[in-house]
Amino acid sequence: MDKKEESLKEVKGTKKFKIAISNDKKIIISIVAIVMIVAFGIFGWFYYNNNLKPVVKFDGGSLTTSEFTIYYKTFAPMLEYYGYEASTIPTQIANKAAADKIILLKAKEAGVTLSDEDKAKVDEIFNDETQIKKFTDDGIDPIKMKQLYYNDYIITAYISKLKGELTNEEVTTYLKTTYGEDLDMTEFVTRHILFSTIDSSTGSAMTDEKKAEVKVKAEAALVRVLAGEDFEALVKELSEDTGTKEKGGLYKMYLDENTMEQYRNAVKSLSIGSTTTALVETSAGYHIIKLDSKNENGRVNSDSDREAIASTKIDEITKTMNIVIVDKVITKVVENITGVKATAPTTETTTPTTDTTTPTTDTTTPTTDTTTPVQ
Repeated sequence: MDKKEESLKEVKGTKKFKIAISNDKKIIISIVAIVMIVAFGIFGWFYYNNNLKPVVKFDGGSLTTSEFTIYYKTFAPMLEYYGYEASTIPTQIANKAAADKIILLKAKEAGVTLSDEDKAKVDEIFNDETQIKKFTDDGIDPIKMKQLYYNDYIITAYISKLKGELTNEEVTTYLKTTYGEDLDMTEFVTRHILFSTIDSSTGSAMTDEKKAEVKVKAEAALVRVLAGEDFEALVKELSEDTGTKEKGGLYKMYLDENTMEQYRNAVKSLSIGSTTTALVETSAGYHIIKLDSKNENGRVNSDSDREAIASTKIDEITKTMNIVIVDKVITKVVENITGVKATAPTTETTTPTTDTTTPTTDTTTPTTDTTTPVQ
């Protein structure tokens, strides 16, 4: 065999060797690819279960585990504080979260967006490192919480839009249907000075001895009112109603049970511009009342009544969306959050109605103002 033939054999052998190495690489690459596909599949499965799996379904959408989790961590402590039964809390929160998502969709359809002013308010909160740390310490993702705040402002803006679009006829019809045809639609614009007979340290009524001391101070103030001193100035100096003091004691009311009976009766006896000549005692304390004005059909502009109508419209919207809670999923999510094993049905629960009164994202412990003259 000459040198030329030997060289040719060497080249052929080298090519075969290279081909063999190439096949090994293909096998390794294939194995790596399979491992990666399996890994991504497992990751995707875990991500889906922990973030995207539906907790609540409704027409045209769903509430994911991730969305429910931020609501649960935010609202569960509040509902516990308010005395809700533990077993009902997940469902209450799921209803609230689903209703919010439905309202947000409707707000988007109506062209309602987050205003620059509201965005600035939220951004200011989340620029506070102390607040961020509090969220983090509570196991709440600050980014998701920030979006929840944004959403809350959008929902409020949408409700305001609904309120503003109501006609006087719609409001009147609602009120007459709700409270009766003989409802007095007059709005009474009053101001009052309150001397509280509620013990601030206990929240209970004062002893007779302490009430007597308060009455002496109230009577002294009444003398000054009847002597012609400026009523609003006296309110800011003397009134103990924290809800109206900075507004000059302003309290708009109607002749219904939302205002204390003694207060209502006193107002009915007043002419425009006059004040009570004697103290008016209610469970809140001693009042000196002035009637600023009366608006014959003023209740059609009542913000609280319009908000009630808007809330009714929203409830009607959510009822038509066929909200279904996936009990098995929601139970598992709550277990993952709390670390406590729970037993729940594995079926889906249809929710015909939605309670939209669950507390908002304000995490401040609630307090009760017992001074304003409402029932």
